[in-house]
Amino acid sequence: MAVVKLATSEDVEAALGRSLTASEAPRVGVILDKASELFRDRSGQQFTAGRSTRRFKVNGGKVRLTQRPVTAVVSVTDDDGNPYEFTRFDSVLTIDLRSHLFVRVTYDHGGEVPDLVRLCIADIAKAVLTINPKAVEGLTQYSEATGPFNKSETYATWAIGGATRLAPDDVAFADTFKMRLGSLIVQNR
Repeated sequence: MAVVKLATSEDVEAALGRSLTASEAPRVGVILDKASELFRDRSGQQFTAGRSTRRFKVNGGKVRLTQRPVTAVVSVTDDDGNPYEFTRFDSVLTIDLRSHLFVRVTYDHGGEVPDLVRLCIADIAKAVLTINPKAVEGLTQYSEATGPFNKSETYATWAIGGATRLAPDDVAFADTFKMRLGSLIVQNR
């Protein structure tokens, strides 16, 4: 299945402040694919338009849908396919049902990728494309002495090897999109 990228090569060029070179252009797609999937996995959000069917626990007559923004709720059923009536406010469904039961919800979500997410993914690609060749080779430190002058470089551990990874700041940003609910149970079936 093809990955829907959260940023474009044009976004990467804007982050670089220049056009992609002949050696960078063929690599940028794969980098954007991986960075997009890593960010989605960490954040728990798809960001782009899609449809999900998930099984949720009803707590106090409420179900909090995990993907945002919710654009439509297609159906709410029990495990046997019997429909439940509901009302929706944003990503919260109110269901006239006692607590501790489960429902299956099919809903549409996502849309346009938020600008900060798009720019973050472009910056991850920029970092991979412009990483110091010594760090790509696996060096963690480099020192050079010329006469009375010394030059020393230390490379971030996440940059070693030049692989596409989320840097600590990217992880912290992705975490801001996570659902923070005390007793939410989601089962993917």
